[in-house]
Amino acid sequence: MQSATTARNQATVRKLIEEVINQRHLDLCDRYLSADRIDHETYGLPAGMSNGHDGFKRVLGGFIEAFPDLHLSIKFMISDGERLAVYLKTSGTHQGPFMGAPATGKRFEASGVDIFAFNAEGLVSEHWGSFDTLGVMLQLGLMPGPTAAAT
Repeated sequence: MQSATTARNQATVRKLIEEVINQRHLDLCDRYLSADRIDHETYGLPAGMSNGHDGFKRVLGGFIEAFPDLHLSIKFMISDGERLAVYLKTSGTHQGPFMGAPATGKRFEASGVDIFAFNAEGLVSEHWGSFDTLGVMLQLGLMPGPTAAAT
């Protein structure tokens, strides 16, 4: 049986992904994220630059600039009561600069896992993430793919 806290946390993450990310309402992030949120995934930024509301908007804004049709789909969620893990599929078309590379016009689809911790008010207070960046770079043609072994 699912606890009320788990249900609340799942609803928070669903709304964060659907309203803020997929519908591009970055101004609503304070409804779901604590102002002092710590992001343990730095995205190549200097330490602390992805923390809080401004850091979240900066990182997400960069992804939206690179992939204006960016879309996240929740495949499933698992909770231990204190943290919530979410398995996601992410897709988009490379139409702006990404990791120093100009737009390729190519589409990607990749999976990732995000883990969220929540404060007493039910807002996301910490985030850890793992994303298939290598798969994205290969799909966009920004890295050479593996070659078939000679037989």
